[in-house]
Amino acid sequence: MESDKATKYYEIIQQAKKIFDEVYPISNWNYENNKDGVDVYTRTDAQTGLKMARGEGTISKPFKDVEEAIRIPEKALKWEDILESNVNVEESGEYTVTRSIDKKKMFITQRETLLLTKTIKEEDGSHIFIGRSLEHPSFPETKDYVRAFINLWAWKLTTDKEDPNKTKVTYIMFLDPKGKIPTTLYNGFVKEQSLNVWKVKKFVEA
Repeated sequence: MESDKATKYYEIIQQAKKIFDEVYPISNWNYENNKDGVDVYTRTDAQTGLKMARGEGTISKPFKDVEEAIRIPEKALKWEDILESNVNVEESGEYTVTRSIDKKKMFITQRETLLLTKTIKEEDGSHIFIGRSLEHPSFPETKDYVRAFINLWAWKLTTDKEDPNKTKVTYIMFLDPKGKIPTTLYNGFVKEQSLNVWKVKKFVEA
């Protein structure tokens, strides 16, 4: 049974990495704006019409500080102001499953996500914290929330070669909100997701 789960988790992360490798090159992204040194980009998925979010910038803190702000749920809640809860519900070897619930919004049902994540170390020394939604037997869907689907959640962190106290950060999010939110309405908010890099930067540099 454990081997079946390991295989399933491996395949999910491989799907996420495949998408990451396809969309990572900056050439197919549309530059939107810059906020306090963080570049904001969007890209439209040809199949679904949904926009993806991308943020890039340099944070004036060492890799460890940035990594903890992203990876540890309790710290992420301090800068990710759209979340009501964010909890690791399973740790299995190199994989982690996190359950997140958005804060209530007027006229919009709360979104819930179950995200499988793993850390991938690249040959150039960078780390990619990568994830994708999954189904989990302990957390079936309920009528209380809409189960959104994360096609790709990825943070790429690279220590600045000229200054080890700085970290170069790229964030990519490709989310299907599900439910009855029109694609055009959702796409109008995607740029806000790109600002997660700015939120982390503000949090760790404070």
